[in-house]
Amino acid sequence: MKYKVKKVGDFENNIEIDIDFEDLESKKDEAINKISKSLKVKGFRPGKIPKNIVEREVGEDYILEESIDLYLPEQIFEILQKEEINPAVRPVVKDLKKEKKSYKVDVLITLWPKLSKLPKLNQTVTVDSIAPTEEEIDDQTERIKLQFADVAKVERPSKTSDYLLVNISSKENEKELEDFSYQDYLYELGSNSLTPSMDSKLEGVSTGAIIKFNDDIPSIGKSNIEITVLVKEIKEKVMPELTDDWVSSMTEFESIKEMNEELYKNIEMVKKRQVANQYQGLLTSKLIEESKLELPEQLVIAEMDSILRNFMGELNQNNIKIEDYLQMTGLTEEALQEDLKNQATRNLSMVVILDKVVEDKEIQLDEKEIKFIDEHMESHDEEATGIESVSHRLNLESESLRNKAMLHILQEGVSVDENGEKVYLQDVYNQDEEIREEE
Repeated sequence: MKYKVKKVGDFENNIEIDIDFEDLESKKDEAINKISKSLKVKGFRPGKIPKNIVEREVGEDYILEESIDLYLPEQIFEILQKEEINPAVRPVVKDLKKEKKSYKVDVLITLWPKLSKLPKLNQTVTVDSIAPTEEEIDDQTERIKLQFADVAKVERPSKTSDYLLVNISSKENEKELEDFSYQDYLYELGSNSLTPSMDSKLEGVSTGAIIKFNDDIPSIGKSNIEITVLVKEIKEKVMPELTDDWVSSMTEFESIKEMNEELYKNIEMVKKRQVANQYQGLLTSKLIEESKLELPEQLVIAEMDSILRNFMGELNQNNIKIEDYLQMTGLTEEALQEDLKNQATRNLSMVVILDKVVEDKEIQLDEKEIKFIDEHMESHDEEATGIESVSHRLNLESESLRNKAMLHILQEGVSVDENGEKVYLQDVYNQDEEIREEE
């Protein structure tokens, strides 16, 4: 086999391959076995047809065609490795001609674009404050108190958050529905847990009231059902008084101050994670904008297809048709395509930037990361072919290097709040790194 690599554009190479028929001898037996499995010959089971009969039935030309199909992918892969060419998408066979003693093959390789220079990494990004507000602290305190709240009977009209002791019955075409019949049921008004309009019907009623209405019952898949509710008692929540004694006796904390300090830390960490995502999104947008990258059309199309396949898979898992999704969201097919293109462009732009960071900062995998990949390969690639296994490993290594490059970018950038005060987010990224290592 002979080949020649030619540059045909900024993002494309063409490989001209000359494959002698003799080169295909090593794949002939495999091709014959493959043909035998789908060939029907009277007196023989598929896959058990002798070699000479397969040759007689399909002819030399057909066997050569199957042989080249088996031989070519391996040779393209070896050429790419030897020439250190990293294709952005799967190589495309543009032309394949059979001559007297050889095949002439033209293979198009779409390349990853490269940045000549990285944009400035130490960008300043304005993000939301992570400091918990008094309202957030109070809300969490109320949630804790609510866990220990008691209820007391009241003689007044019902209101949201009350507990109503009720009897509920339902009828469909004058027939009682046993699946929606409750006696002495304690219902929290405002929970919207039984039917769509029950809460609105029960708000403002008094003890002894009998309320009748028609409604849907989602839990049993029934529509326009006659429902009757007898309100036997109305009870309100009685919240405990917040004191140091109550806190020390009912919670893990010794005082209100200690509890508030812990709540402050917890809320701050939750907000940090939210703001860390905001910071990463804003920072990467700045870098993409300043990079002014031009991406190969075929690369963008391939990434759009990948995003769409994943999205369609999610819809299928939830038994949602794409037509229904578009109707629910009000999106047109054109708007969806534009959104896919924007996502694909953003994803690919960041890959190019991260690869440039890896190159410029000479980022490498350490022993622990290499060991992790080794262990993953041992447990996940037992049945993979040589090409599949090497490709899988290269993808894992690239992903790990890009994760380190992203961490470097996040550390180089600066996050500040609207007052210009620096927002420390590093502990979030350290925590994410620890989780990845544990996984």
